[in-house]
Amino acid sequence: MMKKLSMRLLFTFFLSISTTAHADVFHLQFNDEIYGGHQTLDLQNELHDQYQVDARHLFIDRIAVNIKSLFGGGQIWLGSRYSQNDRRFVNGQAGNFNNPADWTFNQVTFTKPQAKSGLQLHLNGQFRLREVAIYTKLDPAAADSTNGGQDEAYISLPMHHLELNGLNSVDIKQLLRNDTRLNPDDFYLNSIMVALKSRQDGAQAWLESGGLISELAILHGAAQEFESHELASYDYRTINAVQYTNEALPWVIKFNGDIRLYEIVIHMAKR
Repeated sequence: MMKKLSMRLLFTFFLSISTTAHADVFHLQFNDEIYGGHQTLDLQNELHDQYQVDARHLFIDRIAVNIKSLFGGGQIWLGSRYSQNDRRFVNGQAGNFNNPADWTFNQVTFTKPQAKSGLQLHLNGQFRLREVAIYTKLDPAAADSTNGGQDEAYISLPMHHLELNGLNSVDIKQLLRNDTRLNPDDFYLNSIMVALKSRQDGAQAWLESGGLISELAILHGAAQEFESHELASYDYRTINAVQYTNEALPWVIKFNGDIRLYEIVIHMAKR
């Protein structure tokens, strides 16, 4: 547990010193908490409590809420308590309310939230709330600076408790192209940190690029924790890049075994 905690704190430190230099995703965990009636969640406070990040220094692009309603028809919105703008209905069925499966939750996305009031999330109904993901964008001043923007980037890509069986490959460059505005060919790869867990001992993870293979990460497993969505049930492993690869080579992380993924954090350096 101490190893997991120390890695999480290290990741939080990197985020806190560089949020204005590159885009990040902050995953605020609410652990399937039940909310009834009208409730207001201060996401600015949650960012401080969970990541030690000051929201005033962020350039927020969108906010995605992972949530479900008891009977369907509950409303959520950003802004003031009485705002009528951009209210969203949340789907749900009573029979699925206590089911922890990912497919029973809805992802509701709000774009271009206002700087202050946009960090007040209002819930009106009966809900289970799993996560609020806050997606940030590059600081316009940094993007336009004479040094060409960021020198390093730590990019968090959520995997939403993805389960993999057997031998699987994840194309990191393709994920970056799909989920961010960055071109991975403009960067060297330094390392990849993966939040993952295994059902049994002996599962493996490694990085391949241009025919070169990194050192294997060997996982310990605990079947009783494998189905849990608690962040503490995941292990953070850092896999260093095999070399400063050229832009033509792929970045592929491979997994062998029964594995769940929570997030992949990519550390890159500007070419």
